[in-house]
Amino acid sequence: MASLFSLSSRPQALFRLASAANRSVCRRNFHLTVAARQTKDDDLFSFASETSVAEASESTTTLKAKSQDAATRREQQFYELVQYVTDRTGRKRAIKAGQVRQTAWLRLFQLATSSEQLEMVAELFPRWRDSGKEFRSAHAEAFIRRCEELECPTLALKVFGDHPKYGLGLSSLFAARHMLHSVYNKRPLSDSITVAALFGVYKLPPVSSDLAACSMLYIACLKDKSANARIVGEALYDELKKHVQDKPPVTAPKESVVRARYAEKPNIWLMDALKTIEGIHKKTGKEWKWIRYWTGERVWRPRNTFTPRQPATTADHA
Repeated sequence: MASLFSLSSRPQALFRLASAANRSVCRRNFHLTVAARQTKDDDLFSFASETSVAEASESTTTLKAKSQDAATRREQQFYELVQYVTDRTGRKRAIKAGQVRQTAWLRLFQLATSSEQLEMVAELFPRWRDSGKEFRSAHAEAFIRRCEELECPTLALKVFGDHPKYGLGLSSLFAARHMLHSVYNKRPLSDSITVAALFGVYKLPPVSSDLAACSMLYIACLKDKSANARIVGEALYDELKKHVQDKPPVTAPKESVVRARYAEKPNIWLMDALKTIEGIHKKTGKEWKWIRYWTGERVWRPRNTFTPRQPATTADHA
């Protein structure tokens, strides 16, 4: 008791004792609060993480479902349009009402997602001819492009090689170039030779007269080791070298947006082919520097041209 009163008589001692007790209580309360808050935060983050995973999974499932729905609708549209064209073309149309427009063929080419579907479309070509209709250059170009995209260039060879049956002609140099481009690098040389022969069948300029076509056919010959390939290759080499030396070089666009344009493709094919030829010639030891005017930075000048020397003036002799 004496000690208690002695402490009460000293306010500073009492204050220190009370402060120590309060700090102890506060410390315990603080630890409890932090622990509770940490538990709540952990639960919150765990819930957020589970929610984000669930949402991502749901989003992926939704995208897959939409993709499958789109594929299903596309297939349905394809077969519906095939049936529509079948019913309204041929010598005896099953349905008289309605006409098949030229754009229906372009639509069918795009809707086809496999070589089998594209061949199904090709089998409808005779019905168009029997209806008294003719295909246009746009059809030939679009069909060849789709054959290349679906990796069935032999279907194009089959169709254009049998004009009496299918009635789709190789009616433009652009289409013929693209057809050669689809076979020269991945198919046997015989396919490239077949395309080259079709140039003459459809009264197009000879392959050797077109720089892009000549370059691609020459590469096909270089990759083939047969004697016939060597003979054809030598003839193409002379023509190709003459064209490159006599004509100013073209430039292929570098911007991806411009390169995607169909009209830019011939120059892109040409430059790619010339670079391939340069690489092959370097490896085999064949002359290649004449190509540098096109593939490099050298300044082009027409062959057999020179700048005559001017007579010296009086100032030059002084």
